[in-house]
Amino acid sequence: MSRAPGRRRSQRSSWCVCLINQRRPGMSEGMVKTLRVFTANNRVSRKRASHGRGLARAVHRGAGLIAGLLLGAASAPAADLPSGSNEGAAIYKKHCAVCHGDRGDGNTRVRRGLSPPPRNFTTAHAREELSRERMITSVTYGRPGTAMVAFGGRLSAGQVENVVDYIRATFMTGKAGPARPRRLVLGEEIYTRHCAVCHGDKGSGAMWTQASLNPPPRNFTAPETAAELTRERMITSVTYGRPGTAMMSFAKRLSAAEIEAVVDYVRERFIASAPPPSHPPVAQADMAAPFPAGLHGDRDAGREFYMNNCLDCHGREGNGKGPRSKFINPKPRNFLSADARRRLNRPALFGAVRDGLRGTVMPAWGKVLSDQQIADVAEFVFTAFVSPDASSPAKKKPH
Repeated sequence: MSRAPGRRRSQRSSWCVCLINQRRPGMSEGMVKTLRVFTANNRVSRKRASHGRGLARAVHRGAGLIAGLLLGAASAPAADLPSGSNEGAAIYKKHCAVCHGDRGDGNTRVRRGLSPPPRNFTTAHAREELSRERMITSVTYGRPGTAMVAFGGRLSAGQVENVVDYIRATFMTGKAGPARPRRLVLGEEIYTRHCAVCHGDKGSGAMWTQASLNPPPRNFTAPETAAELTRERMITSVTYGRPGTAMMSFAKRLSAAEIEAVVDYVRERFIASAPPPSHPPVAQADMAAPFPAGLHGDRDAGREFYMNNCLDCHGREGNGKGPRSKFINPKPRNFLSADARRRLNRPALFGAVRDGLRGTVMPAWGKVLSDQQIADVAEFVFTAFVSPDASSPAKKKPH
């Protein structure tokens, strides 16, 4: 006759507690902490079982599996391992491969469940950052804030050195290039921990996000990204988030220096290597095209509206450098640029003022202005800044 599920769960939790209390030889503090976490999960899951028995069963099975793995690791004496040159390989296979992988690249089944993920020993970054002494310390005492537990209680000092030497000789043999600046090393760590889940390991966007997030995360490898994302805009986006997207604010989780570090890493790793845009130049708009619906703009009326409502962003001279522009990303339109003078005719300006521009702070004035008022301000912008016949506002301020 099978036991009741509740009784089995209770006994499993008791078994974990028993393991902790007995503290078998070879059980490190990291192993004990892991057992305590899963024991706590057992207790919480029993309380919530009525609301999600499937999840509770998964947690209980996980508790049993982890406890079993740890018990097996603890009960197997280090003396069972072969001696000599093969000892490091045997230790790695027994204790390290489950997380770091048979090839040392960290590409294992458990990777998705660990944050930060296991170290990839095959990268140039690992060769630059990991000295032999640091690795010995990490294996001996563990790495706080990671799943890397201390092996000092299970392996002798000689065995720790052997497994470190095996890792270095097997996975870290590539020639190390010049050491990268510390900020880029820090930036990569932050990107892996916080950004890769959405933007992907290669900066092109994680596959799961394409159908799950709208809009999808930024593809840093796209050709147009370099033109759109200035360093200042990226720092602002990481600091305050991006309204209307899944990009959240990191101001309370990262320092200003850390935000700059991850932005610089993204720019060097993904954006700098992106191919140049292949878009053909935008065709020259018809600068003689009239406003829609037979409208005719009043330049003087438009100038008054511009000076009261548009100057703060676009500037008195129409160059996009108004007093508020330093706080805005993407930056306000520079009406003096070659691109603006190629595409912003009267109909284009009318549409931009009326409908706003998605992805920018440019509002849709069509909700508060009449079509005539929109034509007025568009006429002023066109004749004062955009039109080939416009006097240079830098030399002569509009009046």
